[in-house]
Amino acid sequence: MSEEKTSTNLIEARIGENGYPEVSIAAFQLERPFDFGRFIADVARHGAKAYATTYSLDEDEAMQQICEGLTEQLRWQDSTIDMVSPGSLDS
Repeated sequence: MSEEKTSTNLIEARIGENGYPEVSIAAFQLERPFDFGRFIADVARHGAKAYATTYSLDEDEAMQQICEGLTEQLRWQDSTIDMVSPGSLDS
């Protein structure tokens, strides 16, 4: 009998009442930050598909805009992130 695989949340994200993202990340789900980057890239592709179908956009153009927003946000690193609870390998 094969072992049944279950899915688990890696990221929970929402827009808070203040308009800023509220994000929880279960870092123990992926061993390496590199893998997290690959996961985020896949999420971006899903986002491009969602925007393309929701707003009748070209999927490649939606992906380009997502990449531009991501690049801009990564360059803007003068803000602080408040940690609600620290992660660990077994949380």
